[in-house]
Amino acid sequence: MNTFFRVVASIAIALILLLSGVMGGLLLARQMEKSGALPQPTIMGSSSQDPLVDKIERVQEYLDREALKPPSDASATAGAINGLLESSGDKYAQYFDAKHFKFFNEQTMGAFGGIGVSLGEGKDGRAYIIEVYPDTPAERAGIKAGDVFVSIEGVTRDKWTSDEVVKRVRGDEGTKVTVVMKRKGAKKPLTFKMTRATIEYPNTKAKLYGNVGYIRMGSFNAKSAEEITREMKALEKKGAKGFILDLRDNPGGLLTSAVDVSSLYVKSGVIVRVEERGKKPTEYRANGRSITELPLVVIVNENSASASEIAAGALQDYGRATLVGVQTFGKGSVQTVRELPDGGAIKFTTAHYLTPKGRAINGKGLKPDVVVKMKLEDQMDEKTDKQLAKALEVLRSKL
Repeated sequence: MNTFFRVVASIAIALILLLSGVMGGLLLARQMEKSGALPQPTIMGSSSQDPLVDKIERVQEYLDREALKPPSDASATAGAINGLLESSGDKYAQYFDAKHFKFFNEQTMGAFGGIGVSLGEGKDGRAYIIEVYPDTPAERAGIKAGDVFVSIEGVTRDKWTSDEVVKRVRGDEGTKVTVVMKRKGAKKPLTFKMTRATIEYPNTKAKLYGNVGYIRMGSFNAKSAEEITREMKALEKKGAKGFILDLRDNPGGLLTSAVDVSSLYVKSGVIVRVEERGKKPTEYRANGRSITELPLVVIVNENSASASEIAAGALQDYGRATLVGVQTFGKGSVQTVRELPDGGAIKFTTAHYLTPKGRAINGKGLKPDVVVKMKLEDQMDEKTDKQLAKALEVLRSKL
């Protein structure tokens, strides 16, 4: 269906859900009609007192009777929901069918079925490999950091975004997936065939640089604060006198996780203020679980977004950390996930957030205290990682 049909279909379905509470809306009615439980609608008749419902019933009837390729129930549902989300103008709105909602939940909980890589996006929007995790299908197949996606399961695109890669690469453990990658220096694209495995997502990466503890964080999931606490305590035992928290290429995650992580460094006070439509701003405060007062530097870049900006903004406002890097992405909005009756879900924007000092981040981002520009791929080698080098320099000046 084209965009107009999808939008109309979406509005009709939304009205049915709101007014009658019938799960599945028109698609449920459609199945009942096919089984004989309801009389078949006719093109000239009206099966509803709502003109929008009548309109979508007519479009559905035309497609079922005359379209060369009538939409399936699954594609009609996805088209209708996506149409409604698109019509809201919310660029972060997203529809998950039951399968992909399962993957989404696995990601936020820290484990999922996949190949074992972390992804980044360049300024051109192309997804590339930031890191290949040890003892995973990707490592065993020979995929390397810096590889760029060309084709997944026979589908080739000029540009794959990280979201699109995740949807196609993840799957049930034991199933197979084939990807084609472009590698710098290779004469032609490389093909990798892998069997998906359950990946225990290594969301944190820790290292000691002399007396400086370094922690890189992939996303803000349900285990993040627990993982960082464990890494910090281990680094302190090894002699760390200060910490670097690396949030580069961290796309965000759970709002509550951002508050919990920030609370590790801030004893009390507001971490973020959330503004919702028609409501007074909600304040999320430090949870009282601060574990260190040691000096802190946070590294950010153009792909640090959402929950990353909540944490970095709070730490910067309180003077708790020095921000090093470049301007952050500027995604100062909160997405809410609502489950659907069929096991799927929608994610859409319900609020904007402000830093403790009232700074709006959406569309603006955070400006680091120390600006260090460099190419995204330079962070894959410590010898060329100027942002890390500057962070170490700034942190050591505090000791």
